[in-house]
Order: sequence, then C-alpha cells, then structure tokens
Amino acid sequence: MEVIYRKTETLKRLENNPRSITKEQLVKLQESIQNNPDYFEARPIILSDRTGQLVIIAGNQRYEACIQLGIEEVPTVLIPNLTEEREREIIIRDNVSNGQWDMTRLFEWDCRELMEWGLDGISFPEMNDFSNEVEDTHNVLRNENYEAGAHIKYLAFEGYKIPITDVELERLKQCANEYLE
Repeated sequence: MEVIYRKTETLKRLENNPRSITKEQLVKLQESIQNNPDYFEARPIILSDRTGQLVIIAGNQRYEACIQLGIEEVPTVLIPNLTEEREREIIIRDNVSNGQWDMTRLFEWDCRELMEWGLDGISFPEMNDFSNEVEDTHNVLRNENYEAGAHIKYLAFEGYKIPITDVELERLKQCANEYLE
C-alpha cells in the first residue's frame, strides 16, 4: 500500500469514534507530530472508502492534532473494499495496547524523556507490599526516590508521582524479590 499525502479537507472523521484523548494528551501528540514528522509519515492515517467518502478508521487523534496545528496535508493509506465489520476491527485493533513494560530495563531510560514522550501509569510498590522474608539489605526499596501512596501505589521521582496498576505491581514485586534474593 502506498502512502499518499492528502488534503485534510478531503478526509472525514470517524463518527462515534470510541477513542478519545485529553487536551493534555492532544498537546503531547501535536508536539510529537511537529518534532517527529518522519515517524508520523511511517505511521500514516488509515482510510476506508466503503461509504464513498475517505473516512478515517485509524488516526483520528493524529488528524485532529494536525488540524489544530494548521497542517493541510497528512500522510494516509487507503485500504479499499473493506466491509463494515473489518473497519470496526481495525478501529479497535489500532487502539489496543499489547505487551507490558520490562520495568528493570525501562528504569535505565531517562525518566523525564519517558514522561515527555507520553509514558504514564508506571510506579513502584510500597515496602509493606513485599513479604516479610524480603530483606532490603541494599536499601533499594527504602530509597529516597520512592514514596508510598495512601490507597494507590505510586512511583515518585524528580517531582513526578505516577500511579501503578495491580499487574505492574505484581511484576515489580517479582523483579524486586529476584533482585534482593
């Protein structure tokens, strides 16, 4: 399939798009598009012509960011002859996040850059989340860069306080237990 730059005025937003982003996320997306035009081109807006119009089935938020930035032409790929069912599948699959972060490796990255690039929802467990057998002889868990939340688990560092999901917490507990053993 060929990437074709099309005028934004020729494209139609997806009605009843099940995905939305906050104003803050939209600003981050605009910054990403401005700072990484090659990445945007490598991940073009996906279109369907099933209805006779060029409807955006993947990339509605990128399209909106471009409109607000005043960008008049955007990279697109048209997937012709889609059924409504296939369109709906692509709409959902484009917005599903698969996989999980390897926290050990991720913490080697620059935290400020990760936050600027939109990574959120990662934090570190509280000390009493670990079994009593876990000894913190290297003071890894009682580090000044980490703090505990009242009923929500957080990772706190350099002024950021990020909540953690139960899945992330379990994975971090595993990693910490393996490291401390």
